Amino acid sequence: MDQMESTAAEEWQFGLWSALCLELLSRAALAHISPVLLADPRNWRNLTHALGSAPTAKKFSPSSIPTKEVLARLSELLPEFTDELAGFCSQHVERRNAELHSGEAVFAGLGTADWLPKFYKASQTLLESMGKELADFVSDPVNAKEMVDSLEDAVAKSVKQDIGAHSKVWSNRNEKDREEAALQASTWASRHMGHRVQCPSCGSQALLHGTASGPVATEVGEDEVVQRQTMLPSSFECIACGLKITGYSKLSACGLGDVFSEKTTYTAAEFFELYTEEELEEARAEMPEYEPDFNEY
Repeated sequence: MDQMESTAAEEWQFGLWSALCLELLSRAALAHISPVLLADPRNWRNLTHALGSAPTAKKFSPSSIPTKEVLARLSELLPEFTDELAGFCSQHVERRNAELHSGEAVFAGLGTADWLPKFYKASQTLLESMGKELADFVSDPVNAKEMVDSLEDAVAKSVKQDIGAHSKVWSNRNEKDREEAALQASTWASRHMGHRVQCPSCGSQALLHGTASGPVATEVGEDEVVQRQTMLPSSFECIACGLKITGYSKLSACGLGDVFSEKTTYTAAEFFELYTEEELEEARAEMPEYEPDFNEY
């Protein structure tokens, strides 16, 4: 971070150091949960190394998982580290790869407005997961926070414009068309997988989709097992007016950012992978008959 801030923002080195910084910060956040999560599972000795044990093999060189996998694990383990942030981090790290490994001058023509606010947002999220703040990381946290806030304001403005445009088109349709479209949307929302919500543009039934976030809660009953997974909203679709919204920040800005649960019910046999009574009877019928053997010792 010191190297990044010692370079002028318009210089290509500024972007390169930011990408390296973001990669190490994401690894630190995953290691904060457990260092074992960074160990490459292809060699079990990497796990013991992550646990702090001395190597048990000669010429052992520990290795960690790729950054892409680091980001994927963080997006599942940290609800606040959304798919949007993970996607930006992945894209920014790929820029670093292109700069270093292919010789492509990626950062030379890249304006900071395209990535710097998102960089600070991702950094803030990862730092907070470790109990730290932007002030612990950057020399000018006030300006960095202003960039993060401006990012949220821009998102809110953009999504409100989209909703307003679809709402205007919807109001211009005749009443019969609106009724038919709303009925079709209600049927569609009931038959498709997703969380049913009311469209902020036309008020019809619509679907909210999400990504798994946090641990799975399991309830074991006498005859069935119920699992509930917390879902973080990631996309919205209304077939009545055609409104589509992608990204948690936009969904949150228009009141669709509340988490919801995905419920899955299994029979005890399905969940525990047990045989049913019918399967057991079929297996017994197919078993060959053996003569009694009294010669076992």
